[in-house]
Amino acid sequence: MRWITRERARVDRIACPWLITRFIDPKPEFLFVPAREVLAAAERERAIPYDVPNVELGHRGPQCSFDAFIDRYELSEPALVTLAAIVRGADTDDRGLTPESAGLYAAATGFQAISRDDFDNMTRQFPMYDALYEFARAQAATVPLQPRVLFVCLHGAAKSVIGAAHFRRLAAARGLSIGAVAVGTEPDPQLAPGAVKGLAGDGLTAGVARPRPVTLYDLDTATRVVSFGCDVVAARGQRVEQWDVPAVSEGYAAARDRIVANVERLVGELAGGR
Repeated sequence: MRWITRERARVDRIACPWLITRFIDPKPEFLFVPAREVLAAAERERAIPYDVPNVELGHRGPQCSFDAFIDRYELSEPALVTLAAIVRGADTDDRGLTPESAGLYAAATGFQAISRDDFDNMTRQFPMYDALYEFARAQAATVPLQPRVLFVCLHGAAKSVIGAAHFRRLAAARGLSIGAVAVGTEPDPQLAPGAVKGLAGDGLTAGVARPRPVTLYDLDTATRVVSFGCDVVAARGQRVEQWDVPAVSEGYAAARDRIVANVERLVGELAGGR
């Protein structure tokens, strides 16, 4: 994917490419342009804009763009949450937010000054974020990462969303502390209306505002992967199940019943007879 932001990066606009490269996109392409050109260039280059006003992956209140990436791509690892606070303090006026924030701001300012361009700046700063991430992992070592099942369909708009919603329902009923996320290999801009309406009729919600792509983090952290006809390879050799389900557009109830039958079996397996 292509990602675009303002040139002359310092904190957030280096931290976000690091996060994208390490946890989101296996083959990212970054573009840095003058601030006034970002949105037009994003449309022209079919790139995702970040850290500019009035975009999804930008500042919201006290939170910075790094926080927006954490939320959008469901990067729930405690170490990343810890790192997000460090970046937030360095990128905003709240330098005292964490003991590390002021130091990160100082180092990022220095790297900005000595780098030839933004790409050179990324090359220089990425090892610093690798080190900060390892530091954050040590700080968060006692906080367990909730297991989760990854549901993957082509558009991330219907089958995976239904599967994740019903998994959360049935897992909670069995007392399983296992989450579920829905993603797409070629995500649509919006959720399928039939899936949203059908879930509402079941007393459930989609759990996401709109489809998102499968990420490196998803494939690395999933306890189990469920695919609806997609070619998916888990990063750590986790089991990948292929579920054959009729199109939701041809009838919600038939698709839902097939999915729920599979989810019930999967929850039973993960519960271990509980």
